[in-house]
Amino acid sequence: MLLTRLQTTYTCWTAAFLARHASTLPRPPPLASLASQEDMRAARSWIAAYEQTRAEDFPRDALEISYSRSSGPGGQNVNKLSTKATIRLPLARASATVPSYALSNLRSSPHFVASPPALLLSASAHRSQPQNLQECLVKLKSTILAAAREGLVGETSESQKKRVSELVRRDKKRTETVKKQRKDVKSGRRTGKGGWD
Repeated sequence: MLLTRLQTTYTCWTAAFLARHASTLPRPPPLASLASQEDMRAARSWIAAYEQTRAEDFPRDALEISYSRSSGPGGQNVNKLSTKATIRLPLARASATVPSYALSNLRSSPHFVASPPALLLSASAHRSQPQNLQECLVKLKSTILAAAREGLVGETSESQKKRVSELVRRDKKRTETVKKQRKDVKSGRRTGKGGWD
């Protein structure tokens, strides 16, 4: 009986731990690049799912969070308390939460630091640690979304495809007409027909 109660308690603790620490972020698609329409469709669906998540859902074990003293106006609160939040996301840990095709785009982000390769974001606008941490997480989410959207081409509708093919057909016909006219002019010069005689 005691063993059963201990197992039940352990199971509840494990479930609570997993619920608290499990990531609700969508699994990134395994795409090295956006080469085809199917790849772009998978990237679009991941972006749509990622947009629906909250910024605080990002797994904390992938981040290095630190707090320091803020600067600027704020009285003694600024001088005494460490309210500035700084988060670092090493790109080596980011592969579980960020699509691999977006990692190269993150390297061109203004938040990228090269040694070791990571994203470094900070916030000190608020007077409390939780608000500044929340702002950092929102910045991280928007940076990841911007990197994931970069290079993504919109899907072409059927009417757009028809319109483009019609324009291509018209252009070919116009080019053929111009070439035929030039051919007739040149052949007229060679044979002596159609001159001023």
